[in-house]
Amino acid sequence: MSRNFVLIVGTLFMASVAMAQPYTSALGRFQVDQVKGCAPLTVTLTNLLAGNCTAGNPCSMDYLGNGQQTLNLFTFQYTTPGVYKLRVLYQGQGDDEITITVVPNIQPNFEIYSCANSDVTIKVLEKSYQQLLIDFTNDGTTDATIPSGNNAIAYHDYATPGSKTIAVRGLNINSADNCDSKVQTFNALAALPPPAITKLTVLDKASIQLDFTAQPNIQYRLEVAVNSSGPFQQLATLYDPTTYKVTNLKTEENFYCFRLSAFDACLGSIAASSTTICSQRLNLNIQSGVNNLNWITTNTGIQNFTIERNGTFYTSIGPSQSGFPDSNIDCKVNYCYRLITRYPGGATSTTLEQCGVSFKIDNPPAITNASTVVTSQGLEIKWIQDPSSNPPGYEILIAIDDQNYGALGTSSSTQFLHKDYLTESNFTYRVNYTDECDNKSGEGIVIDPIRLTGSMDNNVISLSWTEYEGWINGVNEYVIDKLNLNGSLIQSIGMGTSTSFVDDDPDPVNQFVTYKVRAIPVEGAVSVSISNPLVFIKDSKIFFPTAFSPNGDQLNDEFFVSGQYIVKMELSIFNRWGELIFTTTKKDEPWNGTINGKPAAEDAYVWTAQVTDRAGRTFKESGTVALLRRKK
Repeated sequence: MSRNFVLIVGTLFMASVAMAQPYTSALGRFQVDQVKGCAPLTVTLTNLLAGNCTAGNPCSMDYLGNGQQTLNLFTFQYTTPGVYKLRVLYQGQGDDEITITVVPNIQPNFEIYSCANSDVTIKVLEKSYQQLLIDFTNDGTTDATIPSGNNAIAYHDYATPGSKTIAVRGLNINSADNCDSKVQTFNALAALPPPAITKLTVLDKASIQLDFTAQPNIQYRLEVAVNSSGPFQQLATLYDPTTYKVTNLKTEENFYCFRLSAFDACLGSIAASSTTICSQRLNLNIQSGVNNLNWITTNTGIQNFTIERNGTFYTSIGPSQSGFPDSNIDCKVNYCYRLITRYPGGATSTTLEQCGVSFKIDNPPAITNASTVVTSQGLEIKWIQDPSSNPPGYEILIAIDDQNYGALGTSSSTQFLHKDYLTESNFTYRVNYTDECDNKSGEGIVIDPIRLTGSMDNNVISLSWTEYEGWINGVNEYVIDKLNLNGSLIQSIGMGTSTSFVDDDPDPVNQFVTYKVRAIPVEGAVSVSISNPLVFIKDSKIFFPTAFSPNGDQLNDEFFVSGQYIVKMELSIFNRWGELIFTTTKKDEPWNGTINGKPAAEDAYVWTAQVTDRAGRTFKESGTVALLRRKK
């Protein structure tokens, strides 16, 4: 019924156009076949005054009204839209005119709404024409003529589904039918398929973007429900949608569910709907040691949830969950989370990113194991850090005899060198720290280095040392390391837990002796502590006889001076008159009791020895020796 009405109206409009032709000039001297049309518009002029506009009595035609005249030009094409005064100048009679209107040649844009049962409705959007001519089969025959306007709609029923072509052109009253057609092809459908919302993305606090999979030439209705999965309210009418931005929302206060439906414009009803997809109201609650995520949405149709942390996949959880505690965190780190809801078929819903800086409130463990080593540069302190904390730095405190600790320095590693360390100053130390979460550690254990002292009497060395403090489980044993001048180990002596030692072992080789005490901890993973070195230089001892008998009996035949640790000696012997009778710089060379190869007389002789020991010390010894001549 509606289609027949459209055709009748079109016939009436066509009749009104036909009855107006041709068009007569203002004074009735000539006629034109068209006074209005789309560019390009061809106008044919017919003279009505007999005897004029001939070769013998020509007329001047000014088609553009710009003063440019042409004789006896009866056909002219207007190519540019505009309003023109066509003037004809008759010789001896003046001119006559008519108005020609040329409009832009606009192909009317129109939307095609596929309907079920191979039906179609079109809506023409172009409003510059007075009438619209519709050819539903693009065969050159006008099937419908409708007036333009906000509701320029026409309907057609195809016998079969498949590819169809529609042509629409514009027409004005009293105008040439020369405007170009807009031609579109579409598929007539037996039934409208359901669309799909493929992605929901919360863009900000006030807007959500929806992405669709939809077929062309179908009108869709987008519906929304707030804080529930229904009932729905219509939000927008869409045509050929691929994406749509929903604004004026409150995404931090509400969650929104959306449904897209194919609308049968011919029947005025919904034909098929998509799966419902919803946003999530995500909240991040930062607590000590845990970042708590929770969300509110409807779980209907959800496959699972995926959590992204700092832009990358973090974990997946089941559809019934509504929260996730993230305890795998470092403090003072900014963490950003997104919740992605996954639906069957691959559709996703992504929340706005929620960010926060994590923290931990906890007292980190104190430093309870620290070792010290006295070096030539100072006191080296090393400690063990509990692996549960990773502090950026340490504070080293110092006191005398464990009283009134004050700041000594800082370190970014687990060691520190006290360059001004003095053994005799009785320094004690503590190491404290503030961890990466700005939590202060407990008070560190008192660190009291080993202080080694000693004395020497007649080359017998007595050592004593202070007990080492700095290990929570204490000292297992002390070991004395005895070193030579070159620093090579002579001997290691285990002392158990004793703190004193007497070294009375004669050693004719090593004049220089260095002692160090090592403290061995009970815990195997803790390094040893080493005391200050203590250096002793033993005294050189000179040995010489008071008499000798150079009679060749192989007993006491030579006079010599010897001793420990001697590196150089000059021996000189004088008679009772002070005359030098023997001298040598060889420390092991004796006097055989001769003077210039002849036996010296029995007498008392004076000797002197200039001695240099291994310590570089020089001293002089002297005495007398009796030379006796005994018979064999």
